[in-house]
Amino acid sequence: MVQVKTNPKTKLWYSILLGAGLLAAGATLRAAEEQPDSQAQADSEVLFEEGMAALEDDKLKSAIRAFSKILDVEPELDRAKLELALAYYRTMRYENAQKLAQEVLDNPATPPEVRVTVLAFLAQVKRDAEQFRQKNNFSSFAMAGLMHDSNINVGPTNANIRIGDTPLSLTQNSLKKSDNAGVYNIGVDHLYQTGKHIDIGETSSLLMWQTSASVYYRDYNRFNEFDLGIASLKTGPALLLLRHWRASLQVGTDFLTLDDEALGWFTSVNPSITWQYRNGEINWDAIYTRRFYNRNVDEGRKGDYLSTGLTAGRYYDRRRVSATLGGRLIKFLANDDEFGYGGFQVSVGISSVTYRNGSVYARQRYGYYDYEGRDPIGQKSREENEYRSTLGLSHEFNEPEDLLKGWVANLFWERTQNDSNIGKLYSYTRYQGMISLSRNF
Repeated sequence: MVQVKTNPKTKLWYSILLGAGLLAAGATLRAAEEQPDSQAQADSEVLFEEGMAALEDDKLKSAIRAFSKILDVEPELDRAKLELALAYYRTMRYENAQKLAQEVLDNPATPPEVRVTVLAFLAQVKRDAEQFRQKNNFSSFAMAGLMHDSNINVGPTNANIRIGDTPLSLTQNSLKKSDNAGVYNIGVDHLYQTGKHIDIGETSSLLMWQTSASVYYRDYNRFNEFDLGIASLKTGPALLLLRHWRASLQVGTDFLTLDDEALGWFTSVNPSITWQYRNGEINWDAIYTRRFYNRNVDEGRKGDYLSTGLTAGRYYDRRRVSATLGGRLIKFLANDDEFGYGGFQVSVGISSVTYRNGSVYARQRYGYYDYEGRDPIGQKSREENEYRSTLGLSHEFNEPEDLLKGWVANLFWERTQNDSNIGKLYSYTRYQGMISLSRNF
C-alpha cells in the first residue's frame, strides 16, 4: 500500500474549496470577457458546459479534451484556461496546470478577486508538484518489546484426553508451555516516485515502486526450540490517484528459522487495491504463497496458500474514530491432505484517538477451517473454530519535554481460543501480551 504523509481530509476539503474558487473565478472571467455573438462562441459555450459536466463526474480526460478544443479556437479565453488547469491538476500533471494558471495571472485584465484564487491554486500546485515529483524516499524503523506467551506450542492443557471412546495420555512435552520472550523488528522501506503517469479510463494515476526489507526475531527465555526468525523482502509497483484509489502489486519472499535453524522459504504475490469514498475506504487484496519447508518432518506441509478478502473502513468524529469490517476466504493446498484446509475469516475492529498523543484499538476475529484429510489420531477430518480477541494502546512521545521524543510505546494483549471437533487434542487457549517501543527514522 502506498503511504503518503498527507492529511486526506484537509487535502479533500482544500481541493473542494479550491475547485469552488476556480469555478467562481471562471464565472467572473466569463462576465468580464467581451466576445462577439457568433457561431464560434455558441460552440464554445456547448463545449464549456460539456467540460464542466465532465469535471463534475470525474471524467477528467473528457474535460481536458473539451477545454482544449475551446482554447484551440479562442486561445485567450481565460475561464477555459482555469478549468483546464484544474483538470490537469486533478490528473497530477502539475507543470501543465501551473503554466495555464500563470498565463491567467499574468493577464493585466484579470480581476483582483480572480488573482487571489489563482495565487492560492498555484501555491497548492507547487506543493503537490514537489511532493510527487520524481524522487527516492528512504525510511527505516525499529521495534523492541517484551512478550509473555501462555501457550507457545499451542498444546492442550490436560494430559488425559479422550478421542471418541478412546482414552489417550499425552506426554508432558505435548502439553502447553508458557514463557517470556524478547521481540525485535528492524527494517527499511524505499519508495521511488517515478514522476510518470498511467492513464486508466478517464483518470490518470502516478506510478511508484515500493520496496521493503525487514528482520523479525522472537527470542524465548527457556524454550529456545521455539525461537522464531523471519527475514523478509518485498518489492513491486504501485499506482496512486489522490482522493480516489490506490493499488499495488507486491512480490516477496520470507526466510524462516526455528531455533536458529532453517525452517523454510515462503514466496508470495500480493495484489491489492483500495477505493476511497467520503469518510472511508474499501480494500480488496489477494495473496498467493508457495510454502517450502527445509525439514523432512515438514514435507507434508509444503504447498500453496491462497487467500482473498474485502475490508471496509469508515471514519467518525472528524477521523478520531475508525471502524472496520472484513471477510476473507482461505485455501491451503498441502502435499499431504492431513494439513490442507479451506475456510474463512470474519473480523471487526474499532480504534479511537482517546487523548492528545494516544489511541486505543480493539479487534475481534472468527475463523472456520475445514481440513481435507483424515487426522491419523482422530480418524476423521478436523474442523476448527478459532476466536481471537485483541486489545491495544499506543502512546506517541512528541512533546518537547519528552525524554523519548519520537518513540511510540505500545501495549498489546490477545486471546486465542481454538475449538476442534477432535476432542481436546487440537483445542487450546492462548494468551499473548507485549509491551514495546518503536520508532520510524
